[in-house]
Amino acid sequence: MGKIWKCEKRLFKDHWIKNIRSTHKLQITDGSVPGLYMRYSPTTKLVTFFLACLIRSTGERKNIYLGRYTEFETVEDVKKKARDLREQILLGGNPMAQIKEEVKKQVIKESKKHTYKELFQMYITKYAKVYKKERTVKSNEDQSRLYIEPILGDMYVDEIEEQHVLDAYPVWVEKTSFSTANKVLSLLSSFWDWCESYKYLPRDSNPCKYVRKGKTQTVCKKTTLDIDGYKGLFAALERGPIETDMHEKYFRIIKLLALTGCRSSEIRCLKVREVDLEHKVLHLEDSKTGARDVKLPDLAIKELEIALAEAKMIGSEYVFASRGNIFQGVQDIRKPFQWALKKAGLPQMRIHDLRHSFITMGANTGQNMVAMRDAAGHSRITTTEGYTHLADEQTFIAVNNIANAICA
Repeated sequence: MGKIWKCEKRLFKDHWIKNIRSTHKLQITDGSVPGLYMRYSPTTKLVTFFLACLIRSTGERKNIYLGRYTEFETVEDVKKKARDLREQILLGGNPMAQIKEEVKKQVIKESKKHTYKELFQMYITKYAKVYKKERTVKSNEDQSRLYIEPILGDMYVDEIEEQHVLDAYPVWVEKTSFSTANKVLSLLSSFWDWCESYKYLPRDSNPCKYVRKGKTQTVCKKTTLDIDGYKGLFAALERGPIETDMHEKYFRIIKLLALTGCRSSEIRCLKVREVDLEHKVLHLEDSKTGARDVKLPDLAIKELEIALAEAKMIGSEYVFASRGNIFQGVQDIRKPFQWALKKAGLPQMRIHDLRHSFITMGANTGQNMVAMRDAAGHSRITTTEGYTHLADEQTFIAVNNIANAICA
């Protein structure tokens, strides 16, 4: 069952409408114009206005859609529109048919002005950058640039149909993977919902609605490394820059993932300003669970010192800058990781399994689970509910114990 609307009545004013911050779905009735009410969604953060009225000519009760708050200069413009409609209705008119026709014409007019590429930039600026995390926005931009725009970028949005998406999906799968193709499809669908909400496209026109996502091929279940597995992996990582043409930064990233238990993007896109070697801490500004600190074991410090020197040399704000673009972090380390696994004679596994291995190693070496929660950046661990955070010193001890066990 969805959330119930929380209802109240108050005089509509711009200052509080602009600053609504609620976790509830709100339905608020205006205290000055009869029948005028607004709805606020905590999911989209959008305010929408309606006019409840009785159409005398038909005897029907209607909720007339007036528009989003963002479509008006001030809330007084909303009230004027509501009063004008009430006057028409009191005189025996039925504005519903006229409103529907005007909306349809406006939707067609607006949609034909924009190609997908143009409108996607508006989606990023007006929606994604306001409501999504910075790293998610960057991911959305990359997905659009690499997969959607080469196929649909120059098409007018009102001309994109389900068949276009059906044709594009297998191209995305072939170019990347089922997992990424499914994310691209979800992004396109989310973009379309936004277009409909802002009337760039008519309602129920989403071409992704009935496009089935492919099954993500699970190559392997969660796999963890034991002591011997770690020894083999680190030996292979040392040989990587010598035996391949891949830059040593990729192998250094993998070492840091193994030594810290960080998520892949937290190290790949790590910024210089987030590194505090003096206090042996990474101050992550935008992790999956929000801003958090990562305690660094001594073995990770050496790797970061080398990486920071390289970043300073090329003038990048990223500790591990992407080759050919110093303004973004490394995008993909799957190739060097798979090479290292094969070199070490280890089974195929995901990069994220290094994080599972780190946490498992902590449990196997007797580290306190609350310290492990802090080290891994989990919001909570069921077995440690009721405990308070341990002192930073104890978390440092835990991560060093794990790193020493890994590299023993």
